[in-house]
Amino acid sequence: MDYAKYDDIRPLLPEEVPGAIEGLIALPELRAIYERLGLSWSWEELSALLRSCRSVEDFKQRVSYHWVKQVMRGCCTSVELTGTEQLRPGSAYTYVSNHRDIVLDSAFLNVLLADVGAKYPQIAIGDNLMIYPWVETLVKLNGSFLVRRGLQGRQVLLAAKLLSEYMHEAVAEGQSIWIAQREGRAKDSSDHTQPALLKMLAMGSPERQPAAALASLNIVPVTCSYEYDPCDYLKAQEMQLKRDVAGYKKSPADDGINMRTGIQGWKGRVIFHIGRPLNQLLPADASELSVEELASLMDAEIHRYYVLYPLNYVAYDELEGTDSSEHYTAEERAEALRYIEARLQLVQLPEGLEPDKAFLRHCILTMYANPLRNQRKALAATAL
Repeated sequence: MDYAKYDDIRPLLPEEVPGAIEGLIALPELRAIYERLGLSWSWEELSALLRSCRSVEDFKQRVSYHWVKQVMRGCCTSVELTGTEQLRPGSAYTYVSNHRDIVLDSAFLNVLLADVGAKYPQIAIGDNLMIYPWVETLVKLNGSFLVRRGLQGRQVLLAAKLLSEYMHEAVAEGQSIWIAQREGRAKDSSDHTQPALLKMLAMGSPERQPAAALASLNIVPVTCSYEYDPCDYLKAQEMQLKRDVAGYKKSPADDGINMRTGIQGWKGRVIFHIGRPLNQLLPADASELSVEELASLMDAEIHRYYVLYPLNYVAYDELEGTDSSEHYTAEERAEALRYIEARLQLVQLPEGLEPDKAFLRHCILTMYANPLRNQRKALAATAL
C-alpha cells in the first residue's frame, strides 16, 4: 500500500506511534479528562504503559482492549458474540453493522473478535467526531481511519474514491475493517443500509457491476442488539428540537455528550451477531442487482438476527395495542414502563421550550419497537 497516498485518513504507522504518544501524554486537558473517568490506572501508570506501545496493535492489545473490557464489566450485564462460524481463520472482512452507539459498537466488536482469535478490524469514523485536535491522533492510534465529511462539490467525490480505494487495499492486504451501515445512528432504531454507502464501497474496484465491485471486500453484515440504549432520551430530545427549532443541528458539544453518555450509561445485555457474508446471500445471477437491492439483502440479514428483550415487546404493544405477553412477565412489563418514564425525566430543552412528553414517549417507544417490527418483516419475507 502507498501509505503516503492515504496520509490524511489512515491509522498511524509504527514509526509514527512514539511521537503521537508523547504528544498525547503532554496534554493537560487529556489528563484532566482521563482522571475524571476514575479508572483503575493512575495517569502515571497509563503514561508508562502508553510509552511501551510501538504500534497500533500494541495500543489495542495493551490499552484499549482492557479499557473496553472495563466498560463491559461496569456498564453491561453481559456482552456476547454469536455467528462466528461464518468467519474463516486468517481471512479479512468488511464488517458492516447497524449503529447504536457512537463509540462502543466498533469497540465492543473489536474486543469480541479478538477474544475468538479473529483480526482486530480497523474502524471507519467520521471526522465530525474529532471534537478536539487530539481526538484524531487518539483514534488513529487505535487503528481508525477517517471518513471526511462536510466537503463540497468535487471534493466529496474525490474523498469517497480515496476512502474506497483505501478500504479495498486494506482488505486485499489481509486487514479487516468495520463501517456503519449508514452515516450517523438511526435515531428511531429502524436500521437500513444506505445505498450511497455501497456505491462508495464499490468505487475502489475496477468492476462495473455493484455485486462484482463489492465481492473482494468480503462484506459481512453484523447485527448489534443493546437491551438499553443509554442515549435513547438524547435521541428523543434531538427529535423534538428538530421538530420545533428551525434549522436545528447538533453541535460538537452535543456529540461529546452523546459519546460520554453512550460509554458510561447502562446497556444491560448486549449481543453482536455475525451474519452470512454478502457474497453468500447473492442469487445465482447477481450481475444485474442494484445497490438498493444489495442493501435490502444486507438489511434482511441484519434484521433477522436482532436479539429482542422484554422492553422491545412492551414498547411494541404500547404503540400497537397488541398483546405480546408471552415474551415478558407482568413484572418485566411494569419495569419497562417505569424505565420509559424515567428516561423522559432526563430530557432537557433550551429555555423557552417545554418537553412534549407525549411526543418524546412515542419517540422512545418507537426506538425499542422498531427492531421487532423489522425482524418480523424479515422473517415473513424469508418464509415466502
